[in-house]
Amino acid sequence: ASANVLDAVIEENTTTGVGGGGIINSGTLRLAGSRVYSNSAPINGGGLNTQASGISQITQSSFSRNVSGSLGGAISNLGSTSLTQTVVRQNSGYRGGGIATANSNVTLHASVFSGNTPDNCNPLNTIPGCVN
Repeated sequence: ASANVLDAVIEENTTTGVGGGGIINSGTLRLAGSRVYSNSAPINGGGLNTQASGISQITQSSFSRNVSGSLGGAISNLGSTSLTQTVVRQNSGYRGGGIATANSNVTLHASVFSGNTPDNCNPLNTIPGCVN
């Protein structure tokens, strides 16, 4: 399946399952001009969880104050995720407060990561353009 989400606010959602407090994606997601704010998940991806079969394309959006009890406070990636002109700030998780990935399929274009706890990206120094 695919979803095109434009100018949305995805706020204060919680999951008790696999992750993706705001969004869990197993298909194709295009998210543009949107705000993913204050969502939570006990496992991976407080804001967004891109599953192994998923492709997430994020443009001119923001992720803030999302929480994961494990990896990827804002975003957890098992599939393919690209961020263009997106701000990821003040998210928290066990590792990868901003984004955590299990592969090398994350691309960043003119995106900003700051103030994520305990770090911006995980594993450290594996996502080109992300500075911890």
